[in-house]
Amino acid sequence: MATNNKLSDSVKTLIWGTLLVIFACSFWHYLIGNPLDELSLVRRAKITTGSLIETREHEEEDYRGHVYLSDVGVYSYRLPDGREFKTITRVPTGQLKEQREVEYLPDNPAVSRIKGDGCQSVKEWLWRKASLGSLLFALLVSPGIILLRNGFHSLRRLRTCTTTNALTNIEEQ
Repeated sequence: MATNNKLSDSVKTLIWGTLLVIFACSFWHYLIGNPLDELSLVRRAKITTGSLIETREHEEEDYRGHVYLSDVGVYSYRLPDGREFKTITRVPTGQLKEQREVEYLPDNPAVSRIKGDGCQSVKEWLWRKASLGSLLFALLVSPGIILLRNGFHSLRRLRTCTTTNALTNIEEQ
């Protein structure tokens, strides 16, 4: 009976660890985005003109209850071959312009940003995305990894104890 409880606890620990790792990876990707897309935009982006096609107001509240407003703009841009794509930017209220330069990847034009958003050099990318992004990722993922490690260790101990008890029972008979 005690073995079943220990097994159940180990499995719960593994499940929680897995869920925490998945949540941490998802949250990190939400905050950082795809760092390789950002690096590609820094290194080999093509530039075109985007036209503002949609706006909306974004409202955000901080921990003290202060409300901050910003504008979200959707820009449409057309490639030389005629295909049309959209990109989104968020700026302080009143700073949306009718036309903005858009950076996009020539081999994947859906990956784009307004020129001036994000990292502007490889050095900045290395600092912001690779260094600080990796540190944030490690901080977010570490509790889940610790739970996974503890769950696997307790399963291993449980298996060792069960094997030892089984051998002891065989020797006694």
